Amino acid sequence: MYYETDMIVSLISRIKEDVDRFILSELAARNIQGLKPVHGDLLLALFTHEKPTMKDLTTLVGRTKSTVTTLVEKLVRLGYVTRTKDTADSRVFRVSLTPEGLALKPHLVEISRRLVDQVYKDLPMADRIQLTRGLKKIVENW
Repeated sequence: MYYETDMIVSLISRIKEDVDRFILSELAARNIQGLKPVHGDLLLALFTHEKPTMKDLTTLVGRTKSTVTTLVEKLVRLGYVTRTKDTADSRVFRVSLTPEGLALKPHLVEISRRLVDQVYKDLPMADRIQLTRGLKKIVENW
């Protein structure tokens, strides 16, 4: 067992905690209430895909149907998104941003930019690319 490389899960967990703290701090500084870091991927998907179905969202964010349903319900309660039945198939729901949800875009884009700057601070581009490739391979293992 090689300790430095075997502690990957612990390091990823610590990074996740630091990232969540960073995002919550940035949201609070902008007086954005109710959002959690887990909502970010969903909102970013909605900024780039107009009225996706719930099924499309699960694929876009890589989460289970039940998780996406819970996240969307919370965003509906906060007034950031709406869920409407598809006109062609009433069993299908589509999700779209409200004006309030769309107004989050510049804030979330800026928070994301600041987060990436913090994560990669002092890390050369070649190392960034290698790290990203390695993490993608780990994700594929699951």
